[in-house]
Amino acid sequence: MSSGELRRRTASKILRDTSESELSDGGYTETDEKPPEKENPKEHSKGDKKLAKIVKRLVFGTLLLFMLCGIIAAGHLWTLFFVRTAGFELARPYPRMVVLIQVAMFRELVNVRYSLRRFKEIPLFRTSQWGWFYACLIFSYGQSFKGPGRAQLIQSQLILSLLPYLDVVSLMLYSLLLVGTVLTLRSGLYKYQMGQLAWTISIVVITVVQVHSFSANVLAGLFWFLFPVSLVICNDSMAYFCGMGFGRKFIKRPFLGALSPNKTWEGFIGGGICTVVFAFITPPFYPTALICPCEELKLLGGWVFRHSCEMPSTFTPHVYVLPGWLPGWLLPASVTLLPIQLHALVLGLFASLVAPFGGFFASGIKRAYNLDDFASIIPGHGGVYDRVDCQLIMGLATQTYYATFIQGSLLSAKIVVQLALALPEEERLVVFESLGAALKKQGYVLPAIR
Repeated sequence: MSSGELRRRTASKILRDTSESELSDGGYTETDEKPPEKENPKEHSKGDKKLAKIVKRLVFGTLLLFMLCGIIAAGHLWTLFFVRTAGFELARPYPRMVVLIQVAMFRELVNVRYSLRRFKEIPLFRTSQWGWFYACLIFSYGQSFKGPGRAQLIQSQLILSLLPYLDVVSLMLYSLLLVGTVLTLRSGLYKYQMGQLAWTISIVVITVVQVHSFSANVLAGLFWFLFPVSLVICNDSMAYFCGMGFGRKFIKRPFLGALSPNKTWEGFIGGGICTVVFAFITPPFYPTALICPCEELKLLGGWVFRHSCEMPSTFTPHVYVLPGWLPGWLLPASVTLLPIQLHALVLGLFASLVAPFGGFFASGIKRAYNLDDFASIIPGHGGVYDRVDCQLIMGLATQTYYATFIQGSLLSAKIVVQLALALPEEERLVVFESLGAALKKQGYVLPAIR
């Protein structure tokens, strides 16, 4: 090999090595400074969209919170269904917050399985669906106001006159809907129509049967409506923040798999702990007006915060003696708490362990029908059902727990007086004389009737 050829091969090898180095290092040696990497416009746009979504959720979430506080401040009847109309002797029934939420939820869930083509082929398709809903709604609210002393809350004489016939009216509506549904069945569409009927009944259970407990909660005191709502809000918010901060850092295993891929064990556990602490701390800060049952406020006008009542025993301080086996150097011999704080621990556990599965159930429906949200009525939050999916089972649990462990007797002295005053004059006299005779046997003396 000649010296000239050797020099050519050596130069070629040097150029080839330099070319490979430039390809791997972007054309710069280790001692040279590399230019800054260019930002990916897609990643930048994605980050901006995420930030805008968070801001939108915060803004409209805050507006919803203030709206809820305003409705709560207006009182029990505004929160539910009836309100007296100024200038009219007979009150008119107006749908308020709970009823509007029920209507919105039913509409969203009905639309999940809506088919325009089938809708045109089936007579009274929408009418029958809404008929089943309103028939159950009438029966649900009627049962709520048929309890002892509850009828006195209604100012409309027409509704009061129909209330004793609630069961008959409900039976007539059910019979009419049953006959109408059968008459609308069409050959070739039986399977689809039966599927739609089953779906309608299912969402009636979700939107009416579960929400029936909200009526009892509101009438027992706005605390029993607002407190469980706040527990779910706390759990949802803290699970989100705990998931963002600690998600998949301690537990790699997915929480619910494909059903809700963004949920993590850290978020579920962290949200639960924060909710239980929140449940224990917050009850003493509720004002008296929110604790008063509805019979204390029904004859009073204006905002709820102007009124007061005798504080129930559940909300009065009680001294609890701690067990002797607890270390005395760490804990005192006794503590003073409100009994509601201990009850709140149970409700907080339920809000942490069970209520979130109402949201997971809603996620299952959306996965089944390829939906992102049930509607877009609330910017950044989706539909109404997207916001209250966990609230439904929580309200039902609160009503059940209250009726079992807190309420006690269904009758109070105030309700007994209201029932007696609702009787005709002759029957009132019989009640008074019977009560006087019973008390006389026990050694009490009542003043004579003038």
